[in-house]
Amino acid sequence: ALQQRLMASGHERPEGDVCPICFDLIELPMCKHSKTNVCCMKSLCNGCLLVARQRGIHSRCPFCRTPFPADDPSTLAMIQKRVSKGDAVANSFLGEQYFHGFLGLAKDLPRANELLTEAAELGSVNAHSELGHTYYCGDGAEEDKPRGIHHWQQAAMNGDVDSRHMLGAVEY
Repeated sequence: ALQQRLMASGHERPEGDVCPICFDLIELPMCKHSKTNVCCMKSLCNGCLLVARQRGIHSRCPFCRTPFPADDPSTLAMIQKRVSKGDAVANSFLGEQYFHGFLGLAKDLPRANELLTEAAELGSVNAHSELGHTYYCGDGAEEDKPRGIHHWQQAAMNGDVDSRHMLGAVEY
């Protein structure tokens, strides 16, 4: 039953993989071909970012027109505001910041896993993928391969390419 659902779903990329300005799919790996703005938590493709700069939009988000934060504390304040409103993408983003110790945060793996779990419950495909890696590899939590595979399956059924790849690698 689960195997059939896994094979029958997730063939389309998730909605978050589309630039909200030009509506084109963002190339993989997304981290090289897009930037996530913390004001609206939208991933904008490099093409739209370039056009915005060419049109003189330097200090504001090209999507929501909010001024960019000046420093790490104001960046964190923007993210925290979205987290407090139950934004799945913001929860996942903040969880990754805690996991790596970015934005001046101390590396805090339990807090990272808590935020990622909350994001996954809110429907974040990226959070499921990150939790899959965390639990399967024991990187940031006690190793729990079945739990890691479960998270990768959830992400893969929602179109996450990396999770589908990892499931194939695990099965091989």
